[in-house]
Amino acid sequence: MPASCGGFLDEFFPHLYLAIWTTTPWTIPANAAVAVNANLQYAVIKVQYMEDASISSGNKKWKLGNVLKERKKTCLIVASDLVPALEAKWGVKLVIKKTMLGSDLENCRYVHPIDNRECPVVIGGDYITTESGTGLVHTAPGHGLEDYGTGLKYGLPILSPVDDDGKFTEEAAHFSGLDVLGDGNAAVVKYLDEQMAIIIEESYEHKYPYDWRTKKPTIFRATEQWFASVEGFRQAAMDAISHVKWIPTQAENRISAMTSSRSDWCISRQRTWGVPIPVFYHVKSKEPLMNEETIDHIKSIIAQKGSDSWWYMTLEDLLPERYHAKASEYEKGTDTMDVWFDSGTKLDYLGLYGPCLPWRHSSAHGVYLTGYFLAAVGLYKVDEGHFSVMLILYFLPSFEEHLA
Repeated sequence: MPASCGGFLDEFFPHLYLAIWTTTPWTIPANAAVAVNANLQYAVIKVQYMEDASISSGNKKWKLGNVLKERKKTCLIVASDLVPALEAKWGVKLVIKKTMLGSDLENCRYVHPIDNRECPVVIGGDYITTESGTGLVHTAPGHGLEDYGTGLKYGLPILSPVDDDGKFTEEAAHFSGLDVLGDGNAAVVKYLDEQMAIIIEESYEHKYPYDWRTKKPTIFRATEQWFASVEGFRQAAMDAISHVKWIPTQAENRISAMTSSRSDWCISRQRTWGVPIPVFYHVKSKEPLMNEETIDHIKSIIAQKGSDSWWYMTLEDLLPERYHAKASEYEKGTDTMDVWFDSGTKLDYLGLYGPCLPWRHSSAHGVYLTGYFLAAVGLYKVDEGHFSVMLILYFLPSFEEHLA
């Protein structure tokens, strides 16, 4: 429900609502904004109930929310082009009372239906269309890449009340402890309906990401990670690429495109195996402790006992002597190094930064080569003359069979 909108929609208060559509109800507690397309036309529609008609659904794939079942006086903001489709689906008459552009709605405020926070209406990207939904998009920066970008643009809070086990945290209040893809999802829908905030619930077939290892559905959530900034040496990497003889020649275009558009490199992973990132965290403040002294100390340990020593040695042994008295105030980090970053940096250690390097197959060479170049240019400050020839070998049928 809007809390304010510059005065031009006051005539519809207090019965005015923003109608959004989502396939992930469990992210509603983390909602921080509603996004609109600046160039689309939107309408304030009034729900008009027929005096002699009852509202019901014989379709098992969808059911009406309480707001329509109980015939509440309701005005909604939706994309104008979608009014006929929504009217047919909801089974009510929708009367357009006012129209405006999406840009007119920017910075309107609404009250969050779960915790009564005031949130803004913001301008989203081209992903907001009239192909489906309502033309207004629920935005949770803590649970989606596009939403995260919008959140950064508008300074929105990055809320993600979900723990490592995929369950709601205490920040989610009513839903704490519930599995977001199980009981939590259903609980959010039930609560919203009780608050007269559900218009319709429907079964909707759509694509959804699954983990290729476990074959289970995945969720997106914002987490703290370690990044290597590439902005400071991106041009140096591009220069190095342009001075290499590429075999085949088209490989240069692919690697150049990947390097020029590459964002900061996320080098941390949450795996139960791998090379550890040697950082300690203050138990209370969560401030990281990683400096030249701690790194040198851990390097000497790993040189003698291997990288697994990070996992089995005590915190006191891993910390330099001057930190021993405060060892109880810290905890070991559990993140591991991205394998591509790890592989790229190992080349120097193995003495493999040479003038001619062969790489194996197409599926891996993109990430591996960008990793190699960024590691070489960024970490070791190699110049353009360091590279000479790059030969990429593809696994193909035998020479005779290929000719045939």
